[in-house]
Amino acid sequence: MNTGTKFMAAGITAGTVAASAPVIYGVVRNMMPRPLGEHDYLHTENGCFYTRDGAMLCLRGLNLNDELFFFKKDGMDLPATNYDIFDAFEERFGRYGARRLIQTYNENFVSAADLKFLRKLGANCVRVPLRYRNLFRKENCKGDIDFDYLDTVIENCRKSGLYVILDLHSAPGYQNNDSASPRNGESILFDSSKAAFEARNSVVRLWTQIASHYKDEPSIAAFDLLNRPLNKVANWKEKADTLNKFYLRLYKAIRTVDPDRILIMQSPHSVDELPAFDKPLENVAYGLYSRFSTTFETDALIGSIRNIKERNIPVVICKLRAEENAEYPLTSLCDCGVSWLYGDFKGTSGSNCLYTGNPDPADFDTDNFDAITEKWTKPLTSKNFTLNQELSAMLKSCFGYGYVTVSTPEREAENQKHKPKFKVGFGNNLIIGNHSPFRSAKLKVKKAK
Repeated sequence: MNTGTKFMAAGITAGTVAASAPVIYGVVRNMMPRPLGEHDYLHTENGCFYTRDGAMLCLRGLNLNDELFFFKKDGMDLPATNYDIFDAFEERFGRYGARRLIQTYNENFVSAADLKFLRKLGANCVRVPLRYRNLFRKENCKGDIDFDYLDTVIENCRKSGLYVILDLHSAPGYQNNDSASPRNGESILFDSSKAAFEARNSVVRLWTQIASHYKDEPSIAAFDLLNRPLNKVANWKEKADTLNKFYLRLYKAIRTVDPDRILIMQSPHSVDELPAFDKPLENVAYGLYSRFSTTFETDALIGSIRNIKERNIPVVICKLRAEENAEYPLTSLCDCGVSWLYGDFKGTSGSNCLYTGNPDPADFDTDNFDAITEKWTKPLTSKNFTLNQELSAMLKSCFGYGYVTVSTPEREAENQKHKPKFKVGFGNNLIIGNHSPFRSAKLKVKKAK
């Protein structure tokens, strides 16, 4: 199927969801990077994402992973479990020293230059992981969140023209038994114990602080409330109802300080477990985590998403990985208007990382604070890693797959500077783009002046 044909398929599919665009599915993407402003603030409508000036958008980007790969203890490389390493650092250097070292790691692992590169590659969104122990200056979520590092990341994304999804990757009480989230595999967040109740209170306080702090920030696309809830929890089905009730509690709490922010509610496993509520919730999106090995898996997922289209809630594949032929799931998701964020920005190996490398690890047994700081500064920058050229080319193609943008009169002067190749009248607006897939749709196309 060529690009024009697949684009028309996208229009027909998305038309069943977006009544305001019965034929044309417009994936908003700017032709040149520019800072995000108030008119870019997102909301949900008719199962899609829209900007304040009425442009429809699909989020496409990468996960800015923060796993602490480059660390060893007792002569052995530790798995990328931030909490084991945090405990080791806190034991030697205190809580402030531990947080300072991890912040140094993160600042160099993904830099402002990296964000600009991703935007030029065509991404319009990144997903930023949050770990509660790295956010709070005090243990047990006491006191206020330290927003200094996060403010810098969000400011760099805004300037680069990238939306941000803030992802609570590790919550108090641990929402799953994945190796990157809990300590010793002890997820208690959805238990009925006093500790679980206190943990849920801490999560509510965490999100309300974040929501209050970023209330008017246009570059934040959404809050991803809990990453992979109940993953690898043996009795997850028994706790799924508690999860959905907790989603509703978080929704109500966040709405007291920010009535407009999009909130992503992830499923424990598949589309079938996505939460459904008695009363419709405003500005809510669904989140899924998917790994594709075959085209059948892709087709099955898309079929499941179509089965819930009547809910009019947009779907985001929060982390997508593919064993082979990643282009098929990505373009298929683009066709049906599903937003997605691919694998990981950086790692030690694997076809799902944009950059790979193996810098000299920090050694807990022999390295002092300054030595670890040095190893986690310049050696972690992307110039010392290898760009996955094949993945980069594939992502670039999929980021820009069949895109157009809906232009309002207020934006027309700005759009003219980008020299679009075509214009199509669409109600009171214009649709402009970098290529013309609409000729096969027998629409009147006006050559751009």
